[in-house]
Amino acid sequence: MNVWQLENNRFLVVVNAAGGELSSLRDKSTGREWLWQRQPGVWNNSATQLFPVVGALIHEGLRVNNRHLPLPAHGFLRHQTFTCLEQGVNHLLLEACSTSETLGVWPWCWRIQLRLMLHEFGVSVTQRVFNDDRQPFLYSIGWHPGFALPVSSQTGWQVKFGELAVRGPFPTRNRTLVTEDLTRTTQSFALTEAAFREGAIYFGDCQQQQIRVCSPDGTIVMTLETAEYDWLALWGVPGADLLCIEPLAGTTDAPDFDGTVEKKRGIRLLAPNQSQRFSVKLRFTVDACEGD
Repeated sequence: MNVWQLENNRFLVVVNAAGGELSSLRDKSTGREWLWQRQPGVWNNSATQLFPVVGALIHEGLRVNNRHLPLPAHGFLRHQTFTCLEQGVNHLLLEACSTSETLGVWPWCWRIQLRLMLHEFGVSVTQRVFNDDRQPFLYSIGWHPGFALPVSSQTGWQVKFGELAVRGPFPTRNRTLVTEDLTRTTQSFALTEAAFREGAIYFGDCQQQQIRVCSPDGTIVMTLETAEYDWLALWGVPGADLLCIEPLAGTTDAPDFDGTVEKKRGIRLLAPNQSQRFSVKLRFTVDACEGD
């Protein structure tokens, strides 16, 4: 399976053709690996692409035009093979598209382009979904990167949002999400030992947000700048030094969701021959966790 590398003065990034997954984001000046390295007993991914659904499906699929479409959690994009359309020293454009297998479970022609761009302080990631079908389709999309941060071995880590508060936090239970109090807002979230015992934590109104991860002494270790994604999920495994920060256009199912695609929270409509862009920018400090 192909892999590609991007490199600038500071960073070296490795991207796999399988799922278009970033498998390494290394700071060359310190040797620090920022991405979580796969561990089957903890989390066996590093940075997965999500499409055409986000999160768990309580009916193991969706109902479209009175037909049940079987789909796995987070969809099938992470299992597709990406090809390279363009590569430079510090940028990469990959693409995956519908196949006979995907058409069997999601009967529309689609393409996803993934653009990666290294910059001085980190990397920008852009997902663009294309509708190559004759009919409109409904979809969700997202990115699920995990970061190797000592959030378990050290107490006092937190996530801070920008000047505009976000909605939430909304906890999940059994991989379902209830958003009863939509007026609830916050500007920070403590990464305590108990934070993810029940699962991921969701936040709404996350477009154009600057999400900062802060160490116990208040140092901003990394920043994630969202653009079009309207949801954000935080997730980790209790006892593991892993923090997933997931910009999402869509959410996991509500516990009372009936499976009808039009009623799925966060679902988006894309007309034929149209596309939609979603982007995020990651910035890292020189090495705020050096010596941990």
